[in-house]
Amino acid sequence: MRLARWGAGVLFAVGIAAGTLAPAPPPHEPVRIGEYWLLAADFHVHGFPGDGALAPWLLRAEAARAGLDAFVLTNHNRVSTGKAARRLAEGTPGPIVIAGQEITGRGFHIAAAGLEERVDWTRGPAEAIRAVHAQGGVAIAAHPSRDFSAWDDASVALLDGHERAHPSMRRPEPGADFAAFAARAVALKPSSAPIGSSDFHSGAKPGYCRTWVLARERSAAGVLAAVRDGRTVAMDMDGRLYGKAGDVRLVSDAHVAKAVTTRPTAWARASVAAAAFGLLLLVLL
Repeated sequence: MRLARWGAGVLFAVGIAAGTLAPAPPPHEPVRIGEYWLLAADFHVHGFPGDGALAPWLLRAEAARAGLDAFVLTNHNRVSTGKAARRLAEGTPGPIVIAGQEITGRGFHIAAAGLEERVDWTRGPAEAIRAVHAQGGVAIAAHPSRDFSAWDDASVALLDGHERAHPSMRRPEPGADFAAFAARAVALKPSSAPIGSSDFHSGAKPGYCRTWVLARERSAAGVLAAVRDGRTVAMDMDGRLYGKAGDVRLVSDAHVAKAVTTRPTAWARASVAAAAFGLLLLVLL
């Protein structure tokens, strides 16, 4: 029995190692449009430890394979994993890592980017947004469907952005809700940034829906400043673009928008299968 447990542990370790040592993607160079860098970003990603499946270094590698230039690690009501991921990424090539939190409150969810401290989720949305701004971060309404009843006009007017593209929009009801919330957000605050996010936990992959950011500089500060100014275009999984007509035209003319595939590589499937089977054996034994 002890030998079997050792074997299961080795299989699990081999699966994790295989995922870590997966072939690196080719270097990605963002497009330059006039005074802006056109950066591909995902503002709503979950990781491990926490409510996501991948450790920070694996998550960053997956983001690179998806062609992302930046992503925000937004675990539910915690910021520690995002800060650790940012620290591990410092001084190394790859996507920009921004620490964040999905503030999971009663009647609202906020994807907050650019945090140093956890925001109290028991506050109402307006207080939570002000707490994000006090840290120099940006607040984005996460998957704002009719199920979230706490979004009054005063709170919506404080937001920096709203998720316009999200995997759940495949279903008609959420798709209509996102469109209605976007119209309301822009009416209350014309600079409200349209955001595309994957809400990655373990399925699909980072960047499944994404945001094209018109940033003045290739940095976390540049990405956050673009969101504050509303210089973003959301893209859904089918390559459709959402945002201001002029910004959408810029992104369209750059020929970067295309449907995103969720099919993993053979290497990724093998590593996940080995790790999952090894973990299952460890539990059973």
